[in-house]
Amino acid sequence: MAVNVGQRNVPDTPANRQLDACLKARELAEHTIRCCGNRKIFLPEYDGGITNDLLNAAKKIYICAWTANNVRVDDSAEKWQRRNKLQEEAALQCNNLLALLSLAHSLFHLKSKRVAYWAKMTIETRGLIRKWHEADVKRYGKL
Repeated sequence: MAVNVGQRNVPDTPANRQLDACLKARELAEHTIRCCGNRKIFLPEYDGGITNDLLNAAKKIYICAWTANNVRVDDSAEKWQRRNKLQEEAALQCNNLLALLSLAHSLFHLKSKRVAYWAKMTIETRGLIRKWHEADVKRYGKL
């Protein structure tokens, strides 16, 4: 019998935490790009003011998560510090995206339902990144 992806019993392993965080970060970046591409709402004259900042924050979250995922620590303190820094930067950019969403909500008169969904995606992404980071701290923190 086939099981839906969200209903599968997937073990909570370090590899799955990394994958979940990276996939959610990519989903958030794609959503942000699609939303900001709507020129009826995100007017071109605001590109330099906020639209580009929204796009950059979302892309930075994804790139930092992706890059951190590709750093193989292998008991190297230097590599752990690099991965740690990238994970923290990704979580920080999630906070920045939430602040920018708040600003965009009032500036572009976005529907509250749309902003709530976007913010929920951002908060879930940040949570997965933090969960991954906490697991890495336990695993590599003593290097």
